[in-house]
Amino acid sequence: MARTASTKTRGAKRPAGTLESLRNGANVIAHPKNKMQERLRRQYLHRGVRWCVQFGFLICFPAAWNAAFNGVKYIFTQLGSHAPIELTGFLSLLLALLAFTCVFGRFFCGFACAFGTLGDIVYALATPLRRTLRREGKGAHRLPAGVQHALQLVKYAVLVGICALCVMGIWPQVSGASPWVAFAGITARSLEGIVPTAFAALGAVMVGMAFVERFFCQFLCPFGAIFSLLPVLPVSLFNRRRESCARGCNRCQDSCPVRIHPERADLRSGECIACGRCADGCPMANVTLARLDGFKRDQATDDASELAQSNTRKRPPAGPAIRGTEVALTLVKAAILAALCYLLM
Repeated sequence: MARTASTKTRGAKRPAGTLESLRNGANVIAHPKNKMQERLRRQYLHRGVRWCVQFGFLICFPAAWNAAFNGVKYIFTQLGSHAPIELTGFLSLLLALLAFTCVFGRFFCGFACAFGTLGDIVYALATPLRRTLRREGKGAHRLPAGVQHALQLVKYAVLVGICALCVMGIWPQVSGASPWVAFAGITARSLEGIVPTAFAALGAVMVGMAFVERFFCQFLCPFGAIFSLLPVLPVSLFNRRRESCARGCNRCQDSCPVRIHPERADLRSGECIACGRCADGCPMANVTLARLDGFKRDQATDDASELAQSNTRKRPPAGPAIRGTEVALTLVKAAILAALCYLLM
């Protein structure tokens, strides 16, 4: 009996280690064997490209957020002092980013903002801590959706408060205590004029980043408040075909850092940071930027599981689609945004 038990133990399949998992992932990317692996391949490629773009902007343009938001503060400071508003470098960058967002959505937030990248790094590094505290994985205690959506309104109060302080001429006296000023000083390697309170505030924000994905972007970012109010071309907003969704699936919302459904008609669609996680997470390939209905369904859009198919209403024909997570499309947007930052910073 002991020999038999030991034989079974030796023959049992052991959990895959880190290196083996990486090797399996590389095999899926290089040689997908079925539709599920093809979908995983797209996810791996998009996530890898996104991290590369984020680190590229973090290294090359770490001050883009701060420089553009200086344009907002400049406008309200000039209004408060009844001075003329001139086209400064900060204002030029602000207008360029606003125009870019109207055309391509909040790509800057999802791919280029240094503060957003910091949040993604902190959240990724804190994964073991969240699992230990049961804040991630099976049975995790997540922030309730209603509470999360309510907290997303705080950033509008932050924006109004900063603009009011600029109009009253008080902002220069208190700006040294803000967390983004501390982060800008660190990236610029110049801490002059930054008080310890700013680093304490930055530390508190980073604690929030460790437990809530895109904590600063969702709840505190005044620039994000402006971006969320901008009109965006419909072809640059992710949208799902609700009639083709499996009942009770909700994978798009569960994959979304800001927990919204990708629907253009939704009043909360401005919260979308254009990360593409909803399109990556949908097993039915229902989430896209654009779809040409009336054409024959692409084989790649039929990769749903049997469970999803059994719980789905009758699906109308769907044509070729632009998923929004294509590598070429991502790189084109990144190149345009990088060119704007290079020319105006």
